Amino acid sequence: MNTKNNTMFKVATDLFLFQMKWTLWFIPAVLGFYLFLPIVLKEITEVELNFLSTMFNPSKIYMLVIGIISALAFFNHYVQNGITRKDYVSGSAMAATGVAFSIMIIASIINGILHLIEPLTGFSPSNTHIAFLDTTSMWIIPILVFSLIILCYYIAGWMIIAGFQRLGGWGCFVFILIALLYFSLTDLLWQGDISHPLINAIGITDPNLSTPAALFCTLILIAVGLLLIRMLTKSVAIQPK
Repeated sequence: MNTKNNTMFKVATDLFLFQMKWTLWFIPAVLGFYLFLPIVLKEITEVELNFLSTMFNPSKIYMLVIGIISALAFFNHYVQNGITRKDYVSGSAMAATGVAFSIMIIASIINGILHLIEPLTGFSPSNTHIAFLDTTSMWIIPILVFSLIILCYYIAGWMIIAGFQRLGGWGCFVFILIALLYFSLTDLLWQGDISHPLINAIGITDPNLSTPAALFCTLILIAVGLLLIRMLTKSVAIQPK
């Protein structure tokens, strides 16, 4: 039996279950806002009435925040208890991926339920139509793309803490800027007209990529982000218990 793999999967399982406890509070909060919004705003577009689309932007912020919190809370704990840094990074990345996909799958299921109960409630959520995906697919493509994008936000938050743990206060500042650039590039791949200060300062313009090309570039960004985190965490000093 491969003990190393067992350790990595144990970290992944533990972190996934722990972060899903937070997520199961987060999703109902967004759902409550979503259901309450049409009452406040009488004139609302159909795209805004789609729960999967509504879930997208709050999920980016949520994943950024839990990426920061998880790196602060769990890195020292696992390493102090004999988990290798490599296994921690691999397990944490697997857990984050699971959380990202779980959020979007649950959001899609809720969106489907809202469609099913429409005749009973009169509430009419629209089909998923995401302009930057150029698709009206309700399930596969939006779930995949949204999950990868919010995973990038998690990695950005993780980067900030990894930079702080490795380099101290100035490292935190530097990696805040790197994280901003990182998720700005992610948004640029999919939402070319989106405005971010760092992107505007650098002068990068809309790449106008096809969906497969944007997916490939997003996967490259994820790999680069995780590699950078791995390099930073390799030599972080661990405070004794």
